Amino acid sequence: MIDYTTNVYGYILTFFQHLKCLSVIDSAKNGYPSFSLCDLPSTMCYSSTLTKLRIEVNNFEDCFCLLDGRLKQLNTFIVQINDIENHSSMTHNIEDLPNLKCFSLTCFDVTDEYDYQILPLLRRLQYLEELTLYLWINDRHTFIDGNHLYNEILIKMAQLERLTFYISSYTYIDGLVRCLSNDDIKLTFTDIGYEKVACIIDYMYDDKALCHVFSLPFEFDCLERIGNNFPTIVFSNVTYLWVCDTIPFEYEFFIRVAQFFPHLRKFHVMNALSPSSNQK
Repeated sequence: MIDYTTNVYGYILTFFQHLKCLSVIDSAKNGYPSFSLCDLPSTMCYSSTLTKLRIEVNNFEDCFCLLDGRLKQLNTFIVQINDIENHSSMTHNIEDLPNLKCFSLTCFDVTDEYDYQILPLLRRLQYLEELTLYLWINDRHTFIDGNHLYNEILIKMAQLERLTFYISSYTYIDGLVRCLSNDDIKLTFTDIGYEKVACIIDYMYDDKALCHVFSLPFEFDCLERIGNNFPTIVFSNVTYLWVCDTIPFEYEFFIRVAQFFPHLRKFHVMNALSPSSNQK
């Protein structure tokens, strides 16, 4: 990855000295090698003209590197991260970024570093006007809801005009968590002025619950790990769906999938039990 970063990405920014927009995210898996800067000097991939960058990076440290001041004119940063792990030995030098107005962060891998790495970064991006998040968060004691987003992130972004998100959070089940309903979570968003939000809570494990919250309309092409109880919403953009549940998926469930996911291309089903034998 380092050789590819040096010989391809670095060369592009060096050769095209007036480059303003660079997009190198491949929609197909196993496409272009991920961008990796962690072990390279800060002079690598420097640009004083680049305003829009859309890229896939290897880990969260690479994201921090791209925000350390080497891209001072960056206005739009769309990043897809392969994994977000604990790198406690790394120091993060993030400069003030008044020019950064649009930030999109996508990670399809489950992370338990949300509170330790993602939140500190988002709190630094106080000049944002548009924010997009697609995150899988593990090992929290509370769900990510409207109250959390407002108190921990949105209150620090006075200029924010548009928030698009899909956030799934695993939490340990206790008496309070087990009493929460989809409407309870949706109410926390209504209270902060976000009414076009959907929620799915799945109590499919003995010790954990999973809560999906997302803005409407659903703008992402991937929806993962939902169970039998997804809402009656047409997911026009979704092409990849992963469903999993301990309750059998019956015939009617697949009829609903066909109805509400009209552009589905890939369908991953994981179910511990078979449908009822009396279903045709």
